[in-house]
Amino acid sequence: MDSTASPKARTAERVDLGRPFHRLWASTAASNAGDGITRTLLPLLVVAHHPDPVAVAGLTAVNMLPWLLFALPVGVLVDRMDRRRIVLGSNAVRAAALAGAALVLAQDRPLVLLYALAFMLGIAETLADTAAPAMLPRLVEERHLERANGRLSAAQIVLGEMAGPPLAGLLAGLAAAAALATGGALYALAALLLVSLVPLAGTGRAGPRPGGTNPAQAPGDGPGGAVKDRGGVLQDIREGIRFVLRHRTLRLTLAASALCGLVFSATFSMLVLLSDRTLGLSGTGYGLLMAAGSLGAVVGSWLVPRAADRLSTVRLARWSLTASGVAYVLLGAAPNAVLAGVALAANGVFIMGWNIPVLSLRQRLTPENLQGRVMSVSRLCSWGTMPVGALLGGLLAEVLSVPAVFVVCGAVLTAGALLLLAPLRDAPDGP
Repeated sequence: MDSTASPKARTAERVDLGRPFHRLWASTAASNAGDGITRTLLPLLVVAHHPDPVAVAGLTAVNMLPWLLFALPVGVLVDRMDRRRIVLGSNAVRAAALAGAALVLAQDRPLVLLYALAFMLGIAETLADTAAPAMLPRLVEERHLERANGRLSAAQIVLGEMAGPPLAGLLAGLAAAAALATGGALYALAALLLVSLVPLAGTGRAGPRPGGTNPAQAPGDGPGGAVKDRGGVLQDIREGIRFVLRHRTLRLTLAASALCGLVFSATFSMLVLLSDRTLGLSGTGYGLLMAAGSLGAVVGSWLVPRAADRLSTVRLARWSLTASGVAYVLLGAAPNAVLAGVALAANGVFIMGWNIPVLSLRQRLTPENLQGRVMSVSRLCSWGTMPVGALLGGLLAEVLSVPAVFVVCGAVLTAGALLLLAPLRDAPDGP
């Protein structure tokens, strides 16, 4: 029986996940700190020079557009190449892009250049964030996936969403070029930390998972997951999509992820305006508001692996996503910054209650030679929908109001989570 089929009996003691994982963790921490700075700084630059809801939403849409355009071919690339080099190269590209932007945008900040930078960073992110999760099942034992994903999520939240945004607000108050250069230096550090990690190839060079466990091989695979006859890119893409579509649990959780991505993007693209116009906060206050949500997510990243020891993966994920929708509604209805921060903190806990179990579930159910492609389909569903969500958020704000975006989207997420995940029970490993 798959370990996700029933409440886990694993103990809650601290587990040493090994040096390769720690190297990946350190690199992820550095790159997420860079993410926190750039994702906070770019909207602030747009608001300062182009204070229009559609222009602000457009930045998020452009940044997430590469997931819609390139997610599927990137999954093939991740399964064919050394995943470590993909992550390393992506961080190096982001470091160079921000170093150049620090010089170009020091004086003039036209919208087209801000959009171009966001798009370039989005392409690099598509590569890195598909390859890194596909590496994880090769670095840790299957039974420790929730803990490994939880620790990576904690690093992402603490540095990318708690430390990064306030630091970006502080640096932006001094000089935008300094903030961009700092983000570039962090990406460069992330690349350097992966140099000494052993190569982690995709299909054809992959060995057994830690602990000796291997998922079922896909048709056409040889021993150890090596492909006997590799087809073209389109054939590889179709193979990954077929695997997902034939698996009911993957189908339904990916549909829920698509809805979650739409809601997250619609609300996140408007958060800077909610902070500025509705709550009357400064740039630093906006960073602190984001940090409140991140604090809840840190708590969630600690609680969720422990909750997964006692609850089934499906049940934990279903009710966490439902509660996240309620938190969005409360955020939109919050009359002041304190209550908005509480709502964001609660949402952070619930988002981790969805993300960690579902990511671990996909890693556990996917054969080694399909990890990159299944991850790319997952990212396409959850992040590829974000450009659409960002634009919808801007349009809803124009038609209704900025707070209404959060209320409407939260209600839709709550209803959608209950409907989409209702057919799943506690045995998610069947087709």
